[in-house]
Amino acid sequence: MFNPLFIYLIMVKDKRHKTVKILIEGGHVTDFATIFDHIPKTTVADELGIHFNRFNNIISKVGDMRISDLYLLSGYFEVEPEVMFRLINNQHAATKKTGRKKSKRAE
Repeated sequence: MFNPLFIYLIMVKDKRHKTVKILIEGGHVTDFATIFDHIPKTTVADELGIHFNRFNNIISKVGDMRISDLYLLSGYFEVEPEVMFRLINNQHAATKKTGRKKSKRAE
């Protein structure tokens, strides 16, 4: 069966995604947002064909991420979807603990 992620891997021009893969596998990247300390968001969004504003929302509100985005990102960074889910889950849990997102009711 044809895998659409294969096309994205062929089209990747930026080599920093391999560095991110190594950092993830080495345990140096522990949440999703930390990936973008090593590769620009604009680069990833452009190469995956995702509008930058939508991509920014994906990063800041990981709880709203689509499953298809998770698979797309895991294919791009060449990690298993379970690994990408763990990074997303770590960020989501940290956001809930610290309460970074302010409720309108609290204002």
